[in-house]
Amino acid sequence: MNISVFYENIRTGAEFCGVTMTEAVAMLQEAGLNGIYVCLDSLRDYMPEIDAVMENTGVTVSGLHAWIDLDRNPEGYKELIDAAVKVNTDNVLIVPYCSETHPEGPMKTLLDGVQAAVAYGRKRGIKVCMEDMDRLDSPYNSVAGLESFLSNISGLYCCFDTGNFIMHQEDELEAFRHFQSRVCAMHLKDRTREADNADDIGRIIADGTVRYPCPVGSGFIKIKEILELSGNIPVIAELYDYSPEHMLEGLRKSVEWICDCLGAL
Repeated sequence: MNISVFYENIRTGAEFCGVTMTEAVAMLQEAGLNGIYVCLDSLRDYMPEIDAVMENTGVTVSGLHAWIDLDRNPEGYKELIDAAVKVNTDNVLIVPYCSETHPEGPMKTLLDGVQAAVAYGRKRGIKVCMEDMDRLDSPYNSVAGLESFLSNISGLYCCFDTGNFIMHQEDELEAFRHFQSRVCAMHLKDRTREADNADDIGRIIADGTVRYPCPVGSGFIKIKEILELSGNIPVIAELYDYSPEHMLEGLRKSVEWICDCLGAL
């Protein structure tokens, strides 16, 4: 099983703790890590560092992700997909959005842009995927919203995020069953109703209450049950908005829990 962590989460923790990225990644390797999941912005800003981490530790890039403004940069997906080819990974996650106001809503722009990205990815041998989004203003923050893209764009994959169906309190296990045949990777994100740390950042959901991030396996998301169904789908532990002071420890706990859970299946 390919177990990765968001590079940006590792970097947040490494900066706070005053250790190098190579040291931080090596620590997570001891827990079971074998890949890094990288934002396009990080490739632009830290490519020498990323190269050094890969050379020194042997980890590989398991996928790339990027927010793409389809109004101001309608072909921005090309840079993302070309970068995936360059770093020898086979999938990208696009988080499409529109920065301008559309009289009839942004859906046509979003659908057309993602469809163009999928077509370009097919030419370059890269899988293009979308996730369920944990923002109230996103048109794909629910099962129905994400399905509107997957059902209308042939060849689009799902990067299933276990912790993002909280926005409308949908059942993430049932959501996984719904999307399972189209999932090519999974973000393992857990949630809790009470913050672990004073500086954790919560997410306001549709009913006005708040959910917080927590290490994988320590919250209420049905991640174990999803892993029992998922087979050999690559997984990426995610801990955005968690306390920088406790980030590396939270990531280590997440990777160890994932390894233990998979080992017990």
